[in-house]
Amino acid sequence: MGVIEGSTPITINSSRDWLRSRSLFLGTSLLVLALLFFIWPYQHWQFETRGSVLHGWAKVLSLNGNEEWQFCFIVPIIVGALVYREREKLTTLPLQGSWWGVVVMSLAMMLYWIGYKVDTGYLGFASIQLTLAGLILLMAGKQWMRVLFLAWVFMIFAWPLFPLDNMLAARLKIPTAQIGAKLVSLMGIDVIREGSALQSAADYAAGIKQGEKFTLDVSESCSGMRSLYALIMVAVLYGFLALNRSSSRLILAASAIPLAVLGNVVRLLLLTVGVLLFGQEIAVGNFINNHQEESFFHLLAGYIVFAIALIGMFALATLLDKRHWKKFKIKAQPASNLLDPSACEVNTSRNHIKCLVAIILALAGIGLCWSTPEKVKFASPGLRMELPALVGNFQSLNVETMTAKEMANFDEGVELVRRLYTSPEKHQIMGTLVMSGMVKRTLHTPERCLPDQGWIISSLQEIPILLSNGQSMNVSLMQIFRDVEVSSGQRLRLKGLNLYWYQGSQNVSTPSYTASNYLSYRDAIFRNLNHRWGQVSFFMPLPPREIGKDNPIEEVMALEELRSFVEKLTSQILLIEH
Repeated sequence: MGVIEGSTPITINSSRDWLRSRSLFLGTSLLVLALLFFIWPYQHWQFETRGSVLHGWAKVLSLNGNEEWQFCFIVPIIVGALVYREREKLTTLPLQGSWWGVVVMSLAMMLYWIGYKVDTGYLGFASIQLTLAGLILLMAGKQWMRVLFLAWVFMIFAWPLFPLDNMLAARLKIPTAQIGAKLVSLMGIDVIREGSALQSAADYAAGIKQGEKFTLDVSESCSGMRSLYALIMVAVLYGFLALNRSSSRLILAASAIPLAVLGNVVRLLLLTVGVLLFGQEIAVGNFINNHQEESFFHLLAGYIVFAIALIGMFALATLLDKRHWKKFKIKAQPASNLLDPSACEVNTSRNHIKCLVAIILALAGIGLCWSTPEKVKFASPGLRMELPALVGNFQSLNVETMTAKEMANFDEGVELVRRLYTSPEKHQIMGTLVMSGMVKRTLHTPERCLPDQGWIISSLQEIPILLSNGQSMNVSLMQIFRDVEVSSGQRLRLKGLNLYWYQGSQNVSTPSYTASNYLSYRDAIFRNLNHRWGQVSFFMPLPPREIGKDNPIEEVMALEELRSFVEKLTSQILLIEH
């Protein structure tokens, strides 16, 4: 050990005490983390029995359809490397734990219990983050937290945030399509944009109809949209390692969003050119069994999205800090300032107390969960699961309650009622009621499943409808279409209006799938109310027409007829409490 001028030399015993304390703190921290997040059964995680936070985390990431989030598996490894690169600096820091760690851990245990109570993993993830911070502060102190802060922040990317698909990715579709349409036009290709879809323009002189050459849609499953969180993670990591200023790091992280849009614009251009050169089947893929099967060219274009974004990040980093690659710090610089040897003096009794406090807080969190009933008691549903046979001049037929595909997608206990209504003018409306089962499950949102069935969403908005008690309620109106080829090569456009909302308990309703999840957690925490959500959906197909020959007046009249139909029906299916 070294000696600092003017101070007492560090003794071998004090060094050994420091190492023993570090081992004690590390062992206590691992015990706390194991009890809370690896052993204790925390949430159902879409399965019948509860599993721990980390067990459920691994199972959810392994499910089909979550492949874009599996980068979360490597985040703990990266965090370990970030901690390891600071090892030389950490060996010079004193173990001077702060009692502020008790405050942070107490907040973590509160979130842990609330997440257990409302059966959601997101608060479990937040609890892990705060528990890690609390343990570092309590056991080691503020100086250790400063050194490990970047590694601690990066740990956030280990937790999948599925709502980002709706909050960010869905909102980037229209801007991507708008930019793509302008660039395709600049390439000399006539294009028409409808919502998030691009179609080749009609050329009636040559006998070519709209969409005959190509039809492309910016779906949420596109690689650039679904990998947005991964792009942000890469930008943050590169900023940590190659940039010195915090402002530059923030700019680089924020650049992931416009770069994802840029990558998808390039993808659209590649697919457009690919369709014109090789045809729709080779460039995009086939629509088989009501599902879009992507071609190899389509998949390759998705990888190019990520490559474009990475190149853009490198260029931006170069603009922010020239020759930044030479500053790339895989290995941290050793600490330049040695601490006073008195920092290595260890208060053994105080360290034992801190370890005991950490364990007591963890057991308190588990105790709160232990005293909380595991089985959720749902409130009464807000829907009467029965559609009337007659609505106005619409008569109906009962339709098979659930298709084989729906049975595979829905959880056990989900109820479904469906009727097909027909007016004397042969107008049809398909009414569907879906009631969630007796365990916490989220219902499917049409924005996610309709594109997989070949439908393109041209617009989505909220509109009011009147209830029988004179009040109004906002519902979602989705306009969708898809083009089909009939005999003799003729292509027709099928359009439809889908009006839907989510009905909870005690008169709670919302047009938004994301809002229904928020209301579930809010009311479970603050009102002790567990909603049993139902989804109400009415679909009205419009008469098929040749592409490019739409009838706006027909659509407006259909919307008014659909709205009137739903307003007459709501009083018969809603269980309104007074």
